[in-house]
Amino acid sequence: MRKIAITFLLLVFATSLFAQTADPSPTDQGKPGTPPAEKPRKQCFWDRLNLTDDQKDKLKEIKEADRESLRAARAQVKIARELLKAALLANPENIADIQTKATNLANALSTSSVQTALHYAKISAVLTPAQRVEAEEALEHRFHNWRKRFGGRQDGPSREQRSGAEEDESPEPES
Repeated sequence: MRKIAITFLLLVFATSLFAQTADPSPTDQGKPGTPPAEKPRKQCFWDRLNLTDDQKDKLKEIKEADRESLRAARAQVKIARELLKAALLANPENIADIQTKATNLANALSTSSVQTALHYAKISAVLTPAQRVEAEEALEHRFHNWRKRFGGRQDGPSREQRSGAEEDESPEPES
């Protein structure tokens, strides 16, 4: 149980680090050393797919139709994460409460993942096979850059692939 509590505490702290934005505030944009604002990557991504007007219309409809359910699912994750964080900070000895909050967070994350997957499935149904390949490559490239930027694991053995002896040792920080 103690390992679970420590793992979730680390998860909460890690997610708070990822939640910080890299964009400078409007007051910082005029200062020297502040990088200029880039063209939104989302637009470049869709331009590279050479979508027809019909595809653009269908994708816009999908976005509008799914916007609220995706937003609600993400809000549930945020609430569950904050409740778990509060429970860990307020009363770390109450393992039952922490386990309940962690389970609620896991359920919210699961719901969010399902909603996102269904959204992407609808989008894929509109795209041609060549556009799907291009979109998948672009998304993989984006996630690779995100992991690289924020220090996520890019290669190496996963937790499941490591031996049991390595998992019993305390983990070393990754660089």
